[in-house]
Amino acid sequence: MTIKNQNENIKIGTFFSGIGSPEKALEKLKRDKFIKDYEIMFFSDIDKFAVKSYCAVHNVDESLNLGSITNIKGENLPYCDLWIGGFPCQDISCAGKMKGFTNDSNTRSSLGWEMIRLLKEVKEKPKYIIFENVANITSKAFEDTLSLFKNDLIELGYNLYDDKLCSSDYGIPQNRLRYFLIAILDDKEFNFPQPFVKDIRVQDMLDDNVDEKYYLSNTDYELVNDKRIYRNKDNANIKYEIDFDKFLSGGRCGTDLHSNFRQTSVICSALGNSPTLTACNTAYNSKMVVPVDNTLDNLRIRKITPKEAWKLMGFEEEDYLKASKVCSETNLYHQAGNSIVVDVMYYILKELLK
Repeated sequence: MTIKNQNENIKIGTFFSGIGSPEKALEKLKRDKFIKDYEIMFFSDIDKFAVKSYCAVHNVDESLNLGSITNIKGENLPYCDLWIGGFPCQDISCAGKMKGFTNDSNTRSSLGWEMIRLLKEVKEKPKYIIFENVANITSKAFEDTLSLFKNDLIELGYNLYDDKLCSSDYGIPQNRLRYFLIAILDDKEFNFPQPFVKDIRVQDMLDDNVDEKYYLSNTDYELVNDKRIYRNKDNANIKYEIDFDKFLSGGRCGTDLHSNFRQTSVICSALGNSPTLTACNTAYNSKMVVPVDNTLDNLRIRKITPKEAWKLMGFEEEDYLKASKVCSETNLYHQAGNSIVVDVMYYILKELLK
């Protein structure tokens, strides 16, 4: 039952598809001649703007979208070798309300169980399934529900492998830790891809010429208790405290003193990794300190651009440009933060399909 990559066309169907990170990973595997080809049998999403971006990026018609997973009947699904679903995380994430994802909870995160329902209804089950969610799904608060979820897959005949992977370990400078559950119908052994060191920083993925509207400060600052205090270029009452030494070492280096929320208060150095991109308020949750004209002492604070957000999710500039023709910047920010990192999916699929 193992896919022979050189000879077979991999049929894929995705749920909660967003902008199609798994499909993009398969495109890259085909380009690298690791697989011969792949075919998108269907995708499923209720966000009309994400659907527009998906179709633009992957050059498919909206008729392939099956819409809400709750309306899909398993007996109507075409056969796929591979299903992938990054089901909603709002009720599992530490940033959410932690309502959980039990089968009877009616939370958005409980929609993951719909994939279990479909597996029980299909005429022929897929050989491989990949589930993705936030790392907090493995916490004590959700361990019983996750165990029940995994037991249902085992009863359906699947062998399971799970782990938490961070995108910064797979070539993308973003601190994005996510849980992956791999279900395999046959007795094929699976090993998660090994982390590797790649000398790449956020700065290496930033655009050279950025519109002034994304900048929050000028280069001027005052020194207070060994910290640099920058002021918002449009509102002097908004201050940003920057530790220059921490800027040089990368990572979190400053605080938006005007913000009352942890995520929007964090300012990171462009010399390290970006914080986790989020589906909501992406621009203000990803503020960073960037050198001007490659001069490390000459700094400004700015928001990430939507194109940079897409690049930090592993998508290419061409993908972003296609999506930008059919969606607003607000939509594009949301879509990036709601996606799976392409490179992480690429290395998982490379191990799974070898």
